[in-house]
Amino acid sequence: KNDDGIYINWPAMITIKYPWQSNEEFSQMQDRTEKELQTIYSLFKDAKAYHESAATEANLRFEAVRGLFTGTKKLYVKADDAKAIQSAILFCKENNLKMVLVGGNKALMVAPLLRENNIPVVVDRTHNLPGASDEDVDQPYKLPYLLKKEGILCAVHVDGFWQQRNLPFNAGTTAAYGLTKEEALQTITLNAATILGIEKITGSIEVGKDANLFISTGDALDMRTNNVEHAYVLGKDIQLTNVQTELYQRYMQKF
Repeated sequence: KNDDGIYINWPAMITIKYPWQSNEEFSQMQDRTEKELQTIYSLFKDAKAYHESAATEANLRFEAVRGLFTGTKKLYVKADDAKAIQSAILFCKENNLKMVLVGGNKALMVAPLLRENNIPVVVDRTHNLPGASDEDVDQPYKLPYLLKKEGILCAVHVDGFWQQRNLPFNAGTTAAYGLTKEEALQTITLNAATILGIEKITGSIEVGKDANLFISTGDALDMRTNNVEHAYVLGKDIQLTNVQTELYQRYMQKF
């Protein structure tokens, strides 16, 4: 899709007062959070009014988010703490917006609310540390499984294009912590396509869908055996050699 949605970083709703901070600095942090929330509410209130009016002069800012009010776009909200997630859900309900939660470190704490509002979660990389000192050390590894148990659609992503090569292994870790191999694969294929609204085109190998697939001689989700030999996009064989593979071959023969 050319333009699927709008991405927004939701303000953190939990402000922690550190020992070295003065009361004034802490108060400024709280004020900043409140101001950021007011800015978001004000922007969307104006954008909604623009959408519902018969404005003759185009406003590019409001045109960019018009799809949120027509239902053709989704609002991807980056939020981690439970209060921020609750705040974002309330905001989307008030404005009748389709929401996707991104990050969701504490999504499990508000799982009933997510399920009730049919909000999917795009989980941050599983190869991570727990979000709090009182959480299980393997909490990031098993979060997709726990969300699935709660009936919440979940996909896995890694932040940064340089991390794409590790995406399969992040998904593979979920197979060691609750999900089946098939379910783990779906977190980066069919589930992701469903969240993006393109599941009728891609996301699984089925008749009538785009021929987007790869062939690996080992388990593609296991870094010890992953060895992709062929990849196809729209049925076209993709050239997999690059400077990294050339250097690998050169120095494997050096000694």
